[in-house]
Amino acid sequence: MHELYAVPMRDGRWDHLFDDLEHQFAAEIDAAEHELAAETERVRVAMTSLAERLAARGVGAPVAIEIAGGEALRGAVLAVGSDWIALAPEGGSGLDIVPLHAVRGISLAGAAAGADPLTARMRFGFVLRSLARRRTAVAVARPGTGDLQGTPALVGSDHLDIAVHDAGSAPRASEVARVVTVPFAAISRVRVDNRADAEV
Repeated sequence: MHELYAVPMRDGRWDHLFDDLEHQFAAEIDAAEHELAAETERVRVAMTSLAERLAARGVGAPVAIEIAGGEALRGAVLAVGSDWIALAPEGGSGLDIVPLHAVRGISLAGAAAGADPLTARMRFGFVLRSLARRRTAVAVARPGTGDLQGTPALVGSDHLDIAVHDAGSAPRASEVARVVTVPFAAISRVRVDNRADAEV
């Protein structure tokens, strides 16, 4: 009967074997971590709203927005709410407030300071009510219908009453041509000529 004996490996060969195993194990761990990170990011993005993405890019970031009706807006982000974005138009002292339902495309260049978390919870109607309290003159864009120039009078949960009057005049009864009720869904942009009047 023959006895079997294990042939001992030279120390150097053991070292190479363990090195190979360690590298293979490290590569598999690295690949698994990358896959987990990629899947985590996919899940995070899938649960992120447009408003949250815009708020994360922050106030001050240059932005170009295409809105319903074909109008193109360019400027810097001033604030982001739960369903709207406000920007300072290029070369002006005014303010454009855009409900996110009217956005047809948006391009942000770079990132800036994070948006204010309290502002991020404010809804479009809240901003309009603030303008109404201040009796701020606005131009309300309605795609396919034209702009309404005037002052917000009453703001409901999903609509706005605007007292229509000429730009530069006060919303006195003698100056108001008519009052128009506009659903939020019909508004693509609210423009304020002077940002200081809105304090957004």
